[in-house]
Amino acid sequence: MGAGLHMETPEEIQKIQDDAQGETQPCPEETINKRKTKETPKAPVWAHFKRGKVQDDGSYTATCIYCGRVYPMGNQRGTGNMRNHIRRGCKKMPPTKRHKADALQKLLQAGRDEAGEATLASWVFDQRKCRKSLAKELLSTTPIKNVLPADDAIFQLRCGCHILNLIVQDGLDEIADEIKKIRDTMKYIRNSQQRMEKFRLAASQVDAPNRKPAWDVETRWNSTYLMLELALQLKEAINRYALSDPNFDVCPDDVDWEHVEALVCHLKIFYDVTNKFSGTKYPTLNIFFPEYCEVYLTIVKMSQSAYPFVVDMSKQMFNKWNKYWKVGSILLAIGCVLDPRCKLDVVQYYFNMMHPEECPKFMDNLRTCLNKLFNDYLLAYSKGSENQPNSSTSHMSSTTSSDGISDTRAGLKSFLSSKRLVDPTKTEMQEYLSDGLDPTSLDAEFDLLAWWKLKAAKYPILSRLARDILAVPISTVASESTFSIAGRILSPIRSSLNDESLEALICAQDWLRASKMVESLEMLYGQVMEHSLLMTQFVAVLSMKHEVV
Repeated sequence: MGAGLHMETPEEIQKIQDDAQGETQPCPEETINKRKTKETPKAPVWAHFKRGKVQDDGSYTATCIYCGRVYPMGNQRGTGNMRNHIRRGCKKMPPTKRHKADALQKLLQAGRDEAGEATLASWVFDQRKCRKSLAKELLSTTPIKNVLPADDAIFQLRCGCHILNLIVQDGLDEIADEIKKIRDTMKYIRNSQQRMEKFRLAASQVDAPNRKPAWDVETRWNSTYLMLELALQLKEAINRYALSDPNFDVCPDDVDWEHVEALVCHLKIFYDVTNKFSGTKYPTLNIFFPEYCEVYLTIVKMSQSAYPFVVDMSKQMFNKWNKYWKVGSILLAIGCVLDPRCKLDVVQYYFNMMHPEECPKFMDNLRTCLNKLFNDYLLAYSKGSENQPNSSTSHMSSTTSSDGISDTRAGLKSFLSSKRLVDPTKTEMQEYLSDGLDPTSLDAEFDLLAWWKLKAAKYPILSRLARDILAVPISTVASESTFSIAGRILSPIRSSLNDESLEALICAQDWLRASKMVESLEMLYGQVMEHSLLMTQFVAVLSMKHEVV
């Protein structure tokens, strides 16, 4: 063999083969690490983190995909730090719809930030969602008995005050400029003591009412109406004051006053109806249908006004009317029929004025709904009525038989009871509607529930239906005041208090009430001590008299 030729030994050949195999196949440690990495299930928190490269010792890192915060992982480290980072709220994490809903309903919670300092999470109170959740909770936990099957469309009745508020608010947007002038006028005069003195002088010169200017709460249209009404009463005084103050550049002109006067004239019916529905005593359903029709006829009258802005207001009001109140008139009409002063006559009169073409169809539909409700109540309550006469009849039969009275008399009572229960609904309906109207005036005070209580013996089934239908509330304003602290804490004159004063008043209410309670307790303790002293003196006097005797 030549000198340049090299023959590999068996040991060298084996080494070359091992090296080649090592280049194509991973080492056992890498194989184990890769297998473990693939087989390890991912926790849900990994959707917010990015896994880093695995190191030689098996450790790796987890990086937040939002803020870039890095957490060491591996070597039996769990995902607790990662979950806490997301749960406490990553500052750069984009809010989702679910997070927004949770934030509105989340209670105040204490925690610690990334630096370890104590923090208090914010909480946004949503009154509408809380009321809705409360209603659902009451319906789910309160057992409801004697529920009758009925058409859902009949009992779709929305809060009257809320719908009136929506109707009027949309209409007021058409005259926002004139309302702003009146509001700025009231604020300009009221915010300075010197201007108030000049205004009083101007009011005395024109014999205007001795009333202070006051502006409204912009979110309460009824206060806007009162502001406009007051402005019309002070119109001459405001115009006279404008002559003495050259800086008064927000005074309404004659056109503005004319528009405000037309607006107040049309809003009066809405204001009166709102006050009627939101009283402290719940008005029963029977009074709602006439007011419902009066509001509709007022909007129709506004659509025929000579002022273009009033016509535009009526269009906006009609949109809200058709959206919320077009369906709910059946239940309102049923409540009116159950008023013995109205019955079908008043319903037909008003609806014929509103929709003369649709009146016959509406009246037929009303009678159909009444008959359906009567049939449901008949099936629900006639069985209970049948059982009571049977039991009393059997008892009477045994007693009369023992007294020698024939069983025929007992059978006669059973026969008459069964004849009365053949079709009581139709008989009661015909008898009630055929009777004349109650002579009591519609404007006079009339206790409708007491009337039906007295007529329960004459109309047993009809009185039960009236009891349930007339219990439907017109408005939820009175019940909402139960969950509102505004009326119990804040002064009725809200316009004179700023935000800081209102907040301080609410926060200090517990202390103010506590001080009153302490004063009353101290007064009570003083009265007790005074009474004890008088008793001691009285006993001493009696003992002295006894010794003298």
